[in-house]
Amino acid sequence: MSIKNLDNGKEIFIVDTTLRDGEQTAGVVFANEEKIAIAEMLSDIGVDQLEVGIPTMGGDEKKAIKQIVKRNKKSSIMAWNRAVIKDIEESIDCGVDAVAISISVSDIHIQHKLKTSREWVLENMVKSVEFAKKNGLYVSVNGEDASRADREFLVQFIELAKQAGANRFRYCDTVGI
Repeated sequence: MSIKNLDNGKEIFIVDTTLRDGEQTAGVVFANEEKIAIAEMLSDIGVDQLEVGIPTMGGDEKKAIKQIVKRNKKSSIMAWNRAVIKDIEESIDCGVDAVAISISVSDIHIQHKLKTSREWVLENMVKSVEFAKKNGLYVSVNGEDASRADREFLVQFIELAKQAGANRFRYCDTVGI
């Protein structure tokens, strides 16, 4: 369903996060069959890429992702991951062709959520991207809390993600600024 942008000739790809981000809404929980049905409908209408869940959660979540991959014929199937190799291995085990690798980029998140340093964030993001690319995956690097990140650090983060092989960067406005 990619759309040609008439202004500059670039293609626009539609990515749907209902099955991962949508399920984070209070009171929203999809049964596996609902997830599979939603994924099939989105694929049938031509959505280019579906972000379907978090394999490292295991159990029903992982089973649903495997079923979506098995039944899907049209869309790219993406799984959400932390910048942790084990998470990406769980995604590979599900058979997805794409991964979202998410890590905090604001100092407040780096210091208080991750309790680490900018250097650690950069190192783990690069290692994760390189591992995913080595395994043939499409990679979206998600900068969590990007709207509160130091601009120079964010630019450095994006440049390193690109050098490591990331296909795209997702700017996450985690707190709604």
